[in-house]
Amino acid sequence: MADIRVSLRGGPADGREVTVSADASGKPIPRITLPAHARNAQAVPPLLIYERGARRPDDSWEFDYAGVET
Repeated sequence: MADIRVSLRGGPADGREVTVSADASGKPIPRITLPAHARNAQAVPPLLIYERGARRPDDSWEFDYAGVET
């Protein structure tokens, strides 16, 4: 399966671009998690949740912030 470059919208990673895998239909996978920055290097950082959102007119994709998983 191909990799797709997507933009993150909202939350702490707003504006960041990441690469995600495509599903069988060729769309980006529906949900991703990314580690948040932890102030304490010994702490386990929470995971930022982003879900597949809209496809832009230029055929790129956005993932919308959906919350935090601890």
